[in-house]
Amino acid sequence: KYEEAFRNATTEVHNDIKSVKVTLQLESGKTMTFYPRQGSDEENSVLEDDNLKQQKDLKLIQSVIHIKDKYRISDEALHELHMLGASIPSKNNIVLEKKRLNSTLELYTNPSPNIDCTRRKAKDILEYVMSYSKNEKYLENDTLLLRFACDGAKISKNINSVRGVFKILIPRNSLPEDVKGISMSPEDEFTLFFYIGDESRPVLENLVTETFQEMKYLQENGLELNGRLISIKWIITCDWKALSIIRGINGAQCQYFCMWCHCSKKQICDFSIPSWPIQRCPLEQVKNLSGNTFGYKEKDLCPFIPYDDMPVDDLHLRIRISQKLFNQVVTWSIDQKTEDDLCKELRRIGVSFRMWEEKGDDKLNTKVKKWSQPNGDDLRTVIHKMQLANVLSDQRDRRYVNIESLTISQLKDELSGRGLDKKGKKCVLVARLKEAIGSNTKVQKKCHSRLQVSYDLTDDEYEQDLDIDALQEIWQEFHQLMESLRVLPNSTTYKTAEIFHNDAKEWASNFRKQTFDEDVIPYIHALVYHVPQFLGKFNFLHDIGVAQVERKNFDHRQAYFGSTNRNGGKNRQNISKQILERENRMLWADVEEITRVKRPYRKKTE
Repeated sequence: KYEEAFRNATTEVHNDIKSVKVTLQLESGKTMTFYPRQGSDEENSVLEDDNLKQQKDLKLIQSVIHIKDKYRISDEALHELHMLGASIPSKNNIVLEKKRLNSTLELYTNPSPNIDCTRRKAKDILEYVMSYSKNEKYLENDTLLLRFACDGAKISKNINSVRGVFKILIPRNSLPEDVKGISMSPEDEFTLFFYIGDESRPVLENLVTETFQEMKYLQENGLELNGRLISIKWIITCDWKALSIIRGINGAQCQYFCMWCHCSKKQICDFSIPSWPIQRCPLEQVKNLSGNTFGYKEKDLCPFIPYDDMPVDDLHLRIRISQKLFNQVVTWSIDQKTEDDLCKELRRIGVSFRMWEEKGDDKLNTKVKKWSQPNGDDLRTVIHKMQLANVLSDQRDRRYVNIESLTISQLKDELSGRGLDKKGKKCVLVARLKEAIGSNTKVQKKCHSRLQVSYDLTDDEYEQDLDIDALQEIWQEFHQLMESLRVLPNSTTYKTAEIFHNDAKEWASNFRKQTFDEDVIPYIHALVYHVPQFLGKFNFLHDIGVAQVERKNFDHRQAYFGSTNRNGGKNRQNISKQILERENRMLWADVEEITRVKRPYRKKTE
C-alpha cells in the first residue's frame, strides 16, 4: 500500500528524473525502502541488499539492548567495546532504539517532584502479553487467574523500594505432568507499580490506590481480548507484613494474629482443635472496624479479593519456621559450649555461617553472642542435611538457658517480671539481668514467664533431657512437608489436603513437646490449618508463592546500580521510571523471543 501511494504521488514528478527512492521509518522500528518510479536492475539489486542489511542491523541492535538490560551493562561500557572495533552497534543507534522500546507500554509517573513512583496498567500488560498465541495456555473457559503480590526491599543501603507485581497462573485444573512445564522465572512477574519509599500503609494508600481500583474494575467487568470477553480472577499472596498492611489487620505479634481465622495467641499452641475455618471476610471487617475486634484496624485495600483467595506463601512459611528451628539449635549449642562443632557441621554441608561476640558498653563489659542468618536456599540445606548429633548431646536439661542466648523480648519479659527497667540495647539488658540475679547465669522459671527454664533445680526434681533423635526427626518431617508443596499432584511425594493436614498437625504436636510454647509462631498455625485449605482449592501452591518476587527484588537492586543514573547526571530521571522502562524493553524482548537459543551442553570426553 505504501508503494502504490508513493507511485501515485510521483506521477507528477518531472519526466527528466529517472528514478525516485523512498525510505520509511515505521513505528515498529523497521525500515522500508522502495522505488516508486522504476529503477534499474542494478538499483533494485542494491535496494534488496540494503533492506536485508537494515533488518540485520535492527535485529542486532535489539539483541544487544536485550543483553544490556538482562546483564545490566552500561552505555559507556558498550560504547568502549564499539570503539575497540567489536561488532556492536554505535551508542547513538542503541539509544534511539531504547527510546522506541521504552514506549512498549505506557508509564504513569507521579507528577509530584518529591515522589518517585511509576506504574503500569494491568489492562495494557494483559492486552500486550495475551495477543500472542503462545500464551493461550493460560486461558480456561475464557478466564484468567492472576496472582497479585506486594513486597518491599532495599535497593541500596539507605533507599527503600516497594513493588507490586502480578503473575498469570496456569489453570489449576490443567496443571502439566512435569513441574518443568510451569514457568518459574522473575520475568513472569509483571510489575504494576514501583516506588521509592517505605512499605507502610499511608504510603501505599497515597501512591497506588489507582492500581487497586483498576484491579477491582477488571475483576468486575472483565477484559476484551481479540473480540473475546475474558473474565479476570485475582488472588493475593504476600509475606505476613505486606498482607497485614494491605488487609488492614494487626500484625503477627498481636492477640488476634491470624490473617484467615479468629485464632488468638491463647489458642495458638492448642493443636487438638480439629480445624480453623477461614472466618475473615470484608463484611465482617466493616462491621468490626470501629471496635478493633478480631484485629481489624483499618479498611481493606483489596476488598474485592476474598480471604479464601489469599493462599499462604510457601516461601516465607518455610523460611520463618526453618529460622526458628535453626536458631533453637544455635542457642542450645551456645548453652552446651559446642559452637565450634556447630560451625564445623555447617561447613561440612556447605553453608556459610559466622558467629561473633560484641562487647557491651555497660560497666560489666558484658559479651553478647551474635550469629549470621542463612538465606532461604541455605536454610533448606540445613534442615535437610545437618546432623544434630554432631553438634548437640542429650546430656542437658533443656530448661536451662544462658542469659546471653536469650532474645531481646525474652530479656524484657524477665526484667519486667522483676520490676526492672527494660529499656536499652541487648548488651545492657543482659548486664542488668545478670546484676539482678547475682552470680547466676541461668534464668529462673516463673509461673507466667514466657521462658520455660530454670537454674535452681534440686537433685530429686524431674529433669527432661533434650532428645536429639526426636529433634532430628522433627527437622526431617518438616523438610518432607515443605518438599511435598513443591511437587505436582501426580508425584508420589505429593500430599493431598487431608493427608497434609494430618501430618502437619502431628508434626506441630511433636514440635511443641520437644521445644517451648513460645516457639510456636503464627506460620506454624498457618501450616497446620490453612495451607491444607488452599492446597485443596488450588492443588499446587509453589508457583503461587512469592519466591520469584524476591528474585525480582534482587533484580531491581542490581538494575538500580547497573541500569539507572541513580537520580543523578545531566538528565535526571526518576529511578522508578528508569526501572519500569527497562522492564518494558525486557517484556518486548521476551514476547518477541529475542533471547538467543543456547546450544545443548555436551560434555567432552577425552
